Amino acid sequence: MKAVKLRPYCAKAIWGGNKLREKYGKKADFDIAESWELSGYPGKESCVDGGIHDGKTITELIEAEGKQILGTKAANAEKFPILIKFIDAVQPLSIQVHPDDAKAELLGAYGGKTEMWIVCEADEGAFLYYGVNEALDQETFAASVEDGSITDKLNRIAVKPGDTFFIEAGTIHAIGAGITICEIQQSSDTTYRLYDYKRTDANGNQRELHIEKGKIASNLTPPDHFYEIGEKKGDENVLVTCPFFTTSIIDVNGMAETSVTSESFSTVTVTDGVGTIELDSEYFEVKKGDTVMLFASAGNVMFKGKMTVVKATL
Repeated sequence: MKAVKLRPYCAKAIWGGNKLREKYGKKADFDIAESWELSGYPGKESCVDGGIHDGKTITELIEAEGKQILGTKAANAEKFPILIKFIDAVQPLSIQVHPDDAKAELLGAYGGKTEMWIVCEADEGAFLYYGVNEALDQETFAASVEDGSITDKLNRIAVKPGDTFFIEAGTIHAIGAGITICEIQQSSDTTYRLYDYKRTDANGNQRELHIEKGKIASNLTPPDHFYEIGEKKGDENVLVTCPFFTTSIIDVNGMAETSVTSESFSTVTVTDGVGTIELDSEYFEVKKGDTVMLFASAGNVMFKGKMTVVKATL
């Protein structure tokens, strides 16, 4: 066995919609805000979909197959290293920030969260917030969070499908309304909300804010760029390379290939189209929304069909 198809953990939120059910094949009896395609996060794990390990969580899969399926880069990892998800934002997400590993430890959080986004779909006029647009001192920052003017102090960026953003931990950000993204991140669910538009849930309650922790976690210096520009390597267009993950886009128009070494497992997530994934005698039919985990040392992998695939590896 060299690979498994995955079934996501699905989560709801007040800003989520129904696109992941209707267009990406996700199954739940509620509007899905996030589908965690590859997740070993405690209590929110994705599962194997089909085959001899059907229904097993990522943790159970590793116990059954052995930690070598993760590769040498994860040999000493204390927790599953990355998390991949789809996000469907009908309403804007809160203005928020994630800590890095050091500040997460200081604040008693599960772990830091550096992430990246690939915009899959965007309504006309859709935008997101990314980093401060001028250097802020703590006093100005705190006042802007308190009165809601923080949005005026952030870069507002119009987006279109295919745009890629690298959100290093500490960058204040928010996904705007009408955007669907594929997100690759450190395995963490640590989010500090700074501002939530004073909206309420079904019970009339405003969601909790985390302003004091957010102050500690936030980088108040403007980012020096927004988009990650990759380079072409064979059939792959490399997008982001950072200490936590490397991501690339593979545009399959008939046939394309990649390889998986002993250093790290890879995942491939289909963001558009249909096709097949083939590894020696293993064969997976895939469509928009599907994710396959390729074990370390899987070797050559062939894609056939017409589809766009996001590849992530350590």
